Amino acid sequence: MAEALEGAEKTRNNMLADIAHELRTPLTVIQGNLRAILDDVYDLDKVEVARLYDQTRQLSRLVGDLHDLALLEGKQFSLSLGRQDLSGIVREVAAIYQPLVEDQGISLTLELPEGVSPIEGDGARITQCLNNLLNNALTHTPREGEIRISVEQNEDTVELSVNDNGDGIDPEHLPRVFDRFYRVDPDRSRQTGGSGLGLAITQALVHAQGGEIRATSPGIGQGSTFTISFPIS
Repeated sequence: MAEALEGAEKTRNNMLADIAHELRTPLTVIQGNLRAILDDVYDLDKVEVARLYDQTRQLSRLVGDLHDLALLEGKQFSLSLGRQDLSGIVREVAAIYQPLVEDQGISLTLELPEGVSPIEGDGARITQCLNNLLNNALTHTPREGEIRISVEQNEDTVELSVNDNGDGIDPEHLPRVFDRFYRVDPDRSRQTGGSGLGLAITQALVHAQGGEIRATSPGIGQGSTFTISFPIS
């Protein structure tokens, strides 16, 4: 009992330390820029306003993600479960991302067979999961790379996979990719404005809907695949 309590306390303290670290980075940038403006180091122009705005957006995203994760882990997150057309959700999300993908010089391919059975889930939360996986793929796929989204039906599940031919993941990192604030490449993830919580939230949302999620990769530089299995309705 004492060991369990000690472990829970250690986990809580580690989480608080992680949160403080993630909040400190954008706050330091904002404070430094504002101090420089007050000291007349440079003028307050649109470029500086845009830079400060980007940092506040990162803070807002982090706070929102923390709130979602706290609700999920506390079993206080409401879901609207029902029959969902997974291929239809993929088409809608892909259409929204197409301009961004093209702007980054990346090819987006859909593999959506006909006659896939409806799944049981929350349409809005499935969309959120796919958004998180696509954002992750875009972060780690270079120009002229490729992202492929596929749907495949098995006996009692339907699988949604997001595959890229980007950075890849070292096998030793795979068990931790869904941990809070865990980043395979911390510097690159922070540069792209990620909160470090997207995959943790995705895993929690998938589990809340009775599904499973896994990550696979042949290794560094060989791309990665994230696959979600949803129960058939």
